[in-house]
Amino acid sequence: MRIADVIKRAGRNLRQAKGRTILTSLAIGVGAFTIALAMAAGNGGRNYLDGVVSGAGDMRTIQVSAKQNFDTSEDDKPKKIGEEAPAATVNAFRELTPSDRETIAKIDGVEKVLPIFGVDVHSVAANNSDEYEGYMKVQYDGTAIDLTAGKLGDNNEILPGQVVLPHKYVESFGFKNAEAALGKKLTAKFNAPDGSTFAREFTIVAVDAQPTSPLAFYQDEFRISNKDGEEIAKLQRPADAPESYYALMVTTNESANVDTVKQAILDAGEYEAQTFAEMRTSIMEMVNIVQYGLMGFGLLAIIASVFGIINTQYISVLERTQQIGLMKALGMRRRDVGRLFKIEAAWIGFLGGIIGVGLAFLVTLLNPVIADVISLEKGTELLQMDWLMSLVLVAALMLVAVMSGHFPSRKAAKLDPIEALRTE
Repeated sequence: MRIADVIKRAGRNLRQAKGRTILTSLAIGVGAFTIALAMAAGNGGRNYLDGVVSGAGDMRTIQVSAKQNFDTSEDDKPKKIGEEAPAATVNAFRELTPSDRETIAKIDGVEKVLPIFGVDVHSVAANNSDEYEGYMKVQYDGTAIDLTAGKLGDNNEILPGQVVLPHKYVESFGFKNAEAALGKKLTAKFNAPDGSTFAREFTIVAVDAQPTSPLAFYQDEFRISNKDGEEIAKLQRPADAPESYYALMVTTNESANVDTVKQAILDAGEYEAQTFAEMRTSIMEMVNIVQYGLMGFGLLAIIASVFGIINTQYISVLERTQQIGLMKALGMRRRDVGRLFKIEAAWIGFLGGIIGVGLAFLVTLLNPVIADVISLEKGTELLQMDWLMSLVLVAALMLVAVMSGHFPSRKAAKLDPIEALRTE
């Protein structure tokens, strides 16, 4: 009997038992839906967080800080009753120095080394407005900034004398819109060590975008160049205080291996280093754990549906015993009888997979609603179907269904045609 005829026959048999076929397929569909949705959530979550982490720093960037040596051994020892506690050991927090900066800059693969500066802002004003409180961030790399208006230089670099205006100050400064603020002057006053203030003037070259994600690490900060930040930080440092940095941001060459450069930095002195790629990996691991957890529930549902397929096929064999006997009496081979029931099982797996994947796809249509509910940027898709893996999932479910129908199909193939025809 031709395989095409067997497939058609299997389809007709399943249509004759619609209710049982649909219920068994739905049981598989539950597991398929959970797994397909977990894959969609994993894809969307990874892509979204990848963008968020990439926005926080270049993957070629390494954050370097001084290794701290705090001796807590005495504090860990138990104290006897009446024993006088030893004098506390004071360990000063060690910062990096210009010497450290030079040492790291000489390492092979390092393109540039920029210190992280913090500047203490007294007030900001623009467009003849009142003075407002504000925070200022010093740009240490060319990380892309989501802008509402304006543009930055090559490699998203803020140049000396330029500033990126936070969106929420547009109205406060009296600008009609973000575009109207471009090219205007902004005056910032900074606190000096002696309690006075000094002013710096900047040109507004861009306005950042309204934050739309609670995961975007966003703060309403005025952003200036690293060079301006370094000059202002020096003016805010007491005269007798040596130059030091909380941390250094090291950017590697495009041809250099980031992990190799990181290890060279660790070997060069008492340093601690972390790459943005490592931060990304840590976050992605959490997404993977959630995804695998959901897929585990789907797998349990599929395992449960296996027994449903076996039960359905056994009942089908019992109900069609005479039909099987007649087919054998008319010359249908044992192999074809077994193949018929296996193909019926494959059809059930196929229908279950299609139902599950189809329902998962319908859920992905709710992406705009999901983004709105959790205040994400419009157009954000936290659920993204992986159609190749979905096809693999359907094929795997068909294989599982065929394996589940092995013993019922074997029973049908072994039926004696004469005994089968006598069955009432």
